[in-house]
Amino acid sequence: MLLGRVSALAEDAALGRLSGEADKVRRYGEFRYAAKSWKVERRVIARVEAGPQGADSRFIVTNLAGLPKALYEKVYCARGQAENLIKAHKLHLASDRTSCTKATANQFRLVIHTAAYWLMLNLRDLAPRTSFWRDAQFDTIRLCLIKVAGPVTEMVTRIKIALPTATPTKSGLPRSLAASPNCRRERRGGLPQNQPFGATSNPDHRVIGATKTMPIRPSRPQAQVPRE
Repeated sequence: MLLGRVSALAEDAALGRLSGEADKVRRYGEFRYAAKSWKVERRVIARVEAGPQGADSRFIVTNLAGLPKALYEKVYCARGQAENLIKAHKLHLASDRTSCTKATANQFRLVIHTAAYWLMLNLRDLAPRTSFWRDAQFDTIRLCLIKVAGPVTEMVTRIKIALPTATPTKSGLPRSLAASPNCRRERRGGLPQNQPFGATSNPDHRVIGATKTMPIRPSRPQAQVPRE
């Protein structure tokens, strides 16, 4: 019933995709509709998309004023994104574990989970826009980035991080590190010409980490022992 009301939109979106407008072409429309159990007709927003997997239609019943595209993208999709963030807060950070006997203890645990949520959210926002880390879920970041083990060598002017060569996400880590304003990949000397960048003496590890500018620590003066 509803699909028949948007057949013209679906045809227009399919023609737009065939003409090379985009890989996924969307069209928006609206109409009045009343189900059998409704006493009055209500406004329905339709979003029709033509993509590689075929046509996809979404319908929203609303009484808000505004254009169909603005209501769908700025109101409906924003509400869905808020629900996804709440789900990440509960599922990926286990914020629903409030089994303490006192309410103040449970409230404090929720505050700690919220602090972890903001740290994960800011860490994800630091990733490049073209990187898969930008849309990664919190559990993926926790398991594939934070929990990756590797030796960290702190030097006077730089910090080196060595990760295993079998790291599943090693291809995206240098790009994420390069996006940080305080970090950069080490490119100066110290390696043979026939050795790939990042290789270490241990074949199971590869340096993909970065350098970070740090203040040079002044050396302490040494006491001179008088000669007899």
